[in-house]
Amino acid sequence: MLNYLLELLVMVSLGLILYLLARVLPRVSDLDTKPSRHIPVPHWATAYFERFDERALAILEKMIRRVRLWVLKIDNALLGRLERFRRPVAGKTPFSSNNEGSPTDERAEDQKGDSSA
Repeated sequence: MLNYLLELLVMVSLGLILYLLARVLPRVSDLDTKPSRHIPVPHWATAYFERFDERALAILEKMIRRVRLWVLKIDNALLGRLERFRRPVAGKTPFSSNNEGSPTDERAEDQKGDSSA
């Protein structure tokens, strides 16, 4: 088992190294790296596309927030309906540290009562 874990660790490490190398590889090129003085003129429609992109992102964000709100409302409604099905147990809360009201305590009390009779 230890050999398997060590081989797995080596393979994951090699995969990580390969991934990092693949990310850096496009930065290295054989082209001439002299800085050019030619600055391309932006297209006339670029400003319109940027404004459209900003508006689209704002609308998408609003939609996602509204969907999230709907999901939370549905979750709360379902939780309320599930609470109606739960049977209340007297003397026991979900966060209590003692085991009062547990089935093992009731069985122990029943055995004590049976042995004394």
